[in-house]
Amino acid sequence: MNQKPGVTREKCAIVTITRPGLVLAKKLRESLNATLYVSERYTEPGDPDIQSFDGVVKNLLPQLFQSYDGIVLIMALGIVVRTIAPLIQDKKHDPGIVVVDVSGKFSISLLSGHLGGANQLAREVSDIIGCIPVITTGTDVTGTIAPDMMAKEIGADLEPFDLLKKVSSAIVDGDKVLVLNPEKIPVPSLQATMKPHIQVFGEWPDPLPLARAAVLISSRTAEKVNELPVHVVIRPRVLSVGLGCNRGTGFDEVRTLVLETFAEHRLSTASIRTLASIDLKQDEAAFGELAKFLERPFVFFRREDLSSLSTPNPSAMVESHVGTPGVAEPSALLSLRKDPPFPGGRVRLIVTKKKSLNATISVAEWQSNPEESEDQ
Repeated sequence: MNQKPGVTREKCAIVTITRPGLVLAKKLRESLNATLYVSERYTEPGDPDIQSFDGVVKNLLPQLFQSYDGIVLIMALGIVVRTIAPLIQDKKHDPGIVVVDVSGKFSISLLSGHLGGANQLAREVSDIIGCIPVITTGTDVTGTIAPDMMAKEIGADLEPFDLLKKVSSAIVDGDKVLVLNPEKIPVPSLQATMKPHIQVFGEWPDPLPLARAAVLISSRTAEKVNELPVHVVIRPRVLSVGLGCNRGTGFDEVRTLVLETFAEHRLSTASIRTLASIDLKQDEAAFGELAKFLERPFVFFRREDLSSLSTPNPSAMVESHVGTPGVAEPSALLSLRKDPPFPGGRVRLIVTKKKSLNATISVAEWQSNPEESEDQ
């Protein structure tokens, strides 16, 4: 689920305000690895896994919205709708909300079905207590692809988010929609048999077929994107940025180097998986600021690990200062090798060492087709 920067959520909370609801909640708690919130009227002394609250749901839910990925509320649907209305932001930030009636007949996916995971959570609840899952998301009920679900499957960003509704509408309406996957990213949804109106291409088709909408899966910012009809782009996190710098280099210089390099090579910063450097640079303020700016983790490696890789552009000066012939290039390669976005594939440098006055950058990419890449 896409979350606000700096927010860490636990998986699931279950809330009940009745005795029958407590019976269902206990069945769900262990299987969902959930925290159970129970009206104090029904709290059983000595159970550390039950959190007691005053029974007023509107007092509890603001806290849970910020703390959990998914929330199962065992109570009437109307109570939930009235309570969550002022808390709803958008599907990128809202947790998945599932409502279960106290008799355990239905599990209703109410809010944030795809990105929040409510549809899947409703199905899980159904499997556990034997109820009927109620899912109304158009792409689910018509049995076709959903761009936001595709992005979630591979941990990718989707942009521009405000066009998602138009693309999804075209998919649900049965109009022709193009799915372009030129980097052959292994998206689980694309492994299924597609509906006839969904046309999937592993390369850019020439000429481009007429269609109402399109989905592009790519780490690139190619000019061809302008030829597409209304579309969204799924940005797979397949790039790693290796960085080196002189002591005390300013954030503005490092940020400019990264942004200019990505613009020059038509790469999207949304496809960055990690930032990487040597462990001697862990305390560089500019690197910490860059991680916050790009909302990506910064990983650091020992000189021994970096020295074990072949560096395409070694530097005697760098080796004399830090004990390894390169920092940016081997850091970029090593971070993807140690934490690849998908099984298999290979890693190669797509941007060799580039320098500003005080910093260096290199970019590595995970590629799905070994025959088309050369490991470096």
